[in-house]
Amino acid sequence: MNFIKEYIKKIVFVFREIFKAGPGIFFLSIGSMIITGISPVVTTYLTSRLIEELGKNIGNGKTIEYTHLIYLLLMILLLIVIAFAIEDIKTVIYSNVGLKVSHNIENIITEKFQTINQERIDAPEFLDLHSNTLTKSGSEPLNLMEGLFGMVASLISVIGYAIIIINLSIYAFLGVMVFVFPIIIYKKKYQGIMFKFFTERTMQLRKIWYYLNLLTDPKYSKEVRQYRLDDFFKGKREELFDDFMEDNNRIVFKEIVSSIITSLISMLGAFIVGVWLIKITVNGECAISEFYLYFTAILTIVTQMIALSSQIASNNKSMLFINYIFEYIKEDNILHDEDIGIEEKEMHVICFNDVSFSYPGSDDYALKNINIEFNTGQTICLVGENGSGKTTFSKLLLRIYDPTEGQILLDGIDLKKYRIDELRKFFGVLFQDYIKYSDTVYNNIAFGNIENAKDEQSVIAASKLASVDAFVEKFDLGYSTNLSRMFYEDAIEPSGGQWQKIAIARAVFSDASVIVLDEPTAALDPKSEVKMYETFKSISEMKSTIIISHRMYITKLADKVILLNNGEIVEEGSFEELIQLKKEFYSMYKIQADSYSL
Repeated sequence: MNFIKEYIKKIVFVFREIFKAGPGIFFLSIGSMIITGISPVVTTYLTSRLIEELGKNIGNGKTIEYTHLIYLLLMILLLIVIAFAIEDIKTVIYSNVGLKVSHNIENIITEKFQTINQERIDAPEFLDLHSNTLTKSGSEPLNLMEGLFGMVASLISVIGYAIIIINLSIYAFLGVMVFVFPIIIYKKKYQGIMFKFFTERTMQLRKIWYYLNLLTDPKYSKEVRQYRLDDFFKGKREELFDDFMEDNNRIVFKEIVSSIITSLISMLGAFIVGVWLIKITVNGECAISEFYLYFTAILTIVTQMIALSSQIASNNKSMLFINYIFEYIKEDNILHDEDIGIEEKEMHVICFNDVSFSYPGSDDYALKNINIEFNTGQTICLVGENGSGKTTFSKLLLRIYDPTEGQILLDGIDLKKYRIDELRKFFGVLFQDYIKYSDTVYNNIAFGNIENAKDEQSVIAASKLASVDAFVEKFDLGYSTNLSRMFYEDAIEPSGGQWQKIAIARAVFSDASVIVLDEPTAALDPKSEVKMYETFKSISEMKSTIIISHRMYITKLADKVILLNNGEIVEEGSFEELIQLKKEFYSMYKIQADSYSL
C-alpha cells in the first residue's frame, strides 16, 4: 500500500512540475493520447468498410456510391493527418517545456543543496546521488509523462482492437494474449537490470567524466600539456570506458536475444489465429473486408502490446531515476539552526570549548581538544605547518563543519543555535580556493555583500583598501570591465595576485564583524606582499581579523598568535610573548627570518 502511495505521490509531483512549466502541453498530451489511441482502431475499421464498399461496387459507376467511397477515403486520411499534426506540434512544445521543467527542478535541487551539511557533500556516495539527480532531473519527468500518456494511448488501442477480435471469437483473443504477456514481464525485468547497472557504475561514469574534464577544461590545459599527461588521461578514460561498455554490451546482447525470442513467441499466437482466420475466409465464413479487419486487429494488438510492454518498462525506469530527485529532496543530513539572532554590541566573545573534529571517513582528528577564547576586539593569527589544522579551525568557526566533539560559543551561545544567515553575515572570509567570478570587477567585489551591492562608494573604498584600484584604473572600462574569458571576448584575465586582491576586497566589502583571511598573500609578489601588510594592518584596526598564514612576519599584527601542530594548540600568546618563550614559534619565525637574510 505504501508503494502505491509513493508511486502516486511521485506521479503527482511530476505532473505538477510539468503543469507549472506549461499547462498547454498537459492538455495537448491528453488530446494527443486520446487521438493516438483511437485513430488506429477507427482507421482500421474505416479501411475495412472501404474494402467492403469497393467489393460491392466494382463495376458500378453510380455517383452516389462513388461519393461515399471518397468520403470514407477522406475520413481515413484526415484521421492520419490529425494524428501526425498533433504529434509534430507536441514534439516542438515538448522541447520547450522540457527546458522549463529541467530549469524548475534544478532550482529545487539548488535550494536543497544549500541546506546540506558540508561533510555530507564531501561524501562520495552523495556525489553519486548529486550527479545522478542533476543528470536525470530534466529529461526523466517529461519522459515519464510522455510514457504514461503513451501507455494509456496504447491501452486505448488495445481495448479497441480487443473488442474487434472478441467480436470474432473470445478464444481468438485469449489465444493471442497468452503468447504476448511474457514479453511485458521480461521488459520490466530488463529495465530493472539496466537501472541497477547504471546505479552501481555511477562513480565509474563520474571518473570517465573527470578525465574528460581534465582533457578539455581550459583551466587544466596548461599543466596537462606541460607534463604531457594527455595520453595518460586518455588511456585511463578509455580503460574505464571499455570496462563499462564490456558489461553494458553483455546486458544489451542478452536483451537483444531475449527480445527477439519473446517477440517471436508473441507472434506465435497471431500466427495460429491467422491460420484459423485464413481457413474460415477460404471456406466462405468470413468476407475479405472482415478478414482484413480481424487480421489487422490481431497483428496490431500484438505490436501494441509489445509497445505497451516497452512503455511500461520505460516508465518504470523513469520512475526509478525520479527516485533520485525524491531521495535528494529527502536528504536529512542538513544544516540545523535555531531562531536566535546575534546581539548587536561593540564586543563579542568567541570560545572554543574542548573542540575536536575529524573529517568523515577518517579515524584521525584534524583538531584535538581545542580550548581557546578571544574577542572581536582582537586580531588573531593562526600559524603552523601544512596539515596542522589551521584551515579546519576556520571552517569550524564559519560553521562550514560542526565539531565532532565540544562546542564553539559566540557570546556564550553555541554557534548551532544562531540563524545560519546571521552567522554568514557576521563573518567575512577569504578562502584559499576563492572563486574567480566571470563577471565585472565591480560585481566580483560587491558579491561580498549582495544586499548592499548598489553601494558604489563602499565597493570603491574596499577596492582601494585592497589595492585593487591601482590596476583597475588602467582598464578602459574601469570597474565595469569583465573578468575571465569564459563568456566575454573582450574580458581581462587578471594575474593570480590581482585576483587575490579582488577576493580580499570582497571580504572587506562584506561589512562583517569578523574577517577571516586564509593565506591572504599566497599569490602576491614580494612588493605587493609588503604593501598588503599595511592593508592587513588597516583592516585589523577597523574590525576583528583572523589571519591564517605561513608568513610569520604577519604575526606582528596579532594581539594573539595561535600555533597549531598536528591539530593541537602548542603555543598561544602575543608575538612578543612567544618570541620570549623561544620555543617552537620562535624557531619557526627565526628559520623564516634567516632565509631572507643575505
